[in-house]
Amino acid sequence: MPQFDLLTLGAQVFGLLLSLSLFYYYTISVTIPYFIEIKKFRTKKLTKNSELVTNINKDLNYTLWLINYSYKNFLK
Repeated sequence: MPQFDLLTLGAQVFGLLLSLSLFYYYTISVTIPYFIEIKKFRTKKLTKNSELVTNINKDLNYTLWLINYSYKNFLK
């Protein structure tokens, strides 16, 4: 089997190191910045949605208060 042959061990190690270094360079230059952009986008979207939910909650509380207040004044 060629993978266990001592004569080709140097070429196999060289090929492995070359492949791993190319993969490392690709990961550092392309993949990691892509994931960072996705994380920034998701964080921005979560912040925006959180603010929207807070505003909707305030509006609902105000509407509930207004309905109760109007009902109490109507009964007087």
